[in-house]
Amino acid sequence: MEEAVRDDALALEGHLAAAADSELVAACAEGVPGAFRELLSRYRRSAVSLAYQMLGNVEDAQDIAQEAFVRVFVAIPRFRGEAAFSTWLYRIVTNLCLADRRRRRATVALDSVREPRAADSPARRVADEMLTRQVLGSMRGELRAILLLREQEGLSYREIADALDVPLGTVRSRLSKARLAFRRLWSQALELGD
Repeated sequence: MEEAVRDDALALEGHLAAAADSELVAACAEGVPGAFRELLSRYRRSAVSLAYQMLGNVEDAQDIAQEAFVRVFVAIPRFRGEAAFSTWLYRIVTNLCLADRRRRRATVALDSVREPRAADSPARRVADEMLTRQVLGSMRGELRAILLLREQEGLSYREIADALDVPLGTVRSRLSKARLAFRRLWSQALELGD
């Protein structure tokens, strides 16, 4: 059986770009050259983006993504495949971000961005993006994580439940709380800017 898996993995070596994630994970576990590099090229941008949205700092996000891929590399032989590779990776990134935020206990002042006058100007879009980052940064980690996994990464409720290791009902209730909290904080920030 192991020999058949090894043969399949070696056959993949020439076709890594077209391989499914599960095939790449098996190839990584077998030590196929280039398999991990292909997973990294597929998911690095998403991992950095998720970490950035949770932490608000490019350098920290890159560090977290790098640490996540190091952990993936070390643990990939033990990956059971019960969830999609992307779900597993997002869980690792999310957990690392939450741990980083707990260590730092950083707070962000919501009133540091002033609302521009023109409704659809480039300055307005930039200000909205900055305000969004600040509002997300002021939310509790678990609510921010669930909101980002759903709204930014587009994960289904089931994938979020798997990524965060929580029941489906918890995903629904936390997502509802996260959306309410975001709206409340957004409104408060806009009122402070007037």
